[in-house]
Amino acid sequence: MRASPDSAELLGRTLTSTGETLAALSDKSPVLLVLLRHEGCTFCRNAMSDIARLRRQIEAAGTRIVLGHMGEAEDFAAFAGRYGLADIAAVADPQRTLYKGLGLKRGRMVQLMGPRVLCAWIKSAVAGHLPGRIKGDPLQLPGAFLLHHGQVIKGHTYRDASDRPDYVALATPLAA
Repeated sequence: MRASPDSAELLGRTLTSTGETLAALSDKSPVLLVLLRHEGCTFCRNAMSDIARLRRQIEAAGTRIVLGHMGEAEDFAAFAGRYGLADIAAVADPQRTLYKGLGLKRGRMVQLMGPRVLCAWIKSAVAGHLPGRIKGDPLQLPGAFLLHHGQVIKGHTYRDASDRPDYVALATPLAA
């Protein structure tokens, strides 16, 4: 998966909480960019838990994690802190510019509340990932992308809100 020139330009102007652009960070090392739905989403809470659990493996592959969200930076930092991820760079994107620029769509009803999603929601709630307050567009589908040298080299667009990608496989750079 290669980024369009527009996507490369977008990565070059999207600032992270570190003050560096996504392109600049991806010049230093590969970046796993995980664009979440909203903090109240039970599946985003799954994602945060998964990323926290897999963080060492992802970073051992030489890949840096950056989390994208649609909320306020301060609120998201507190949310990330609950998962031990407060020190990870983040991108606040309340206008969904990055989401749209990387081709992520708003979900259809079956992608947000279909049988597969409802079944996964129940399992998630039983596991303790209860929903919370919505901060952002509740219809936005998430995505995860591996960036390197200012380009998208791999990506996973979620088929529905409950999708759970293999973050470790996604974070592993392609063979040269």
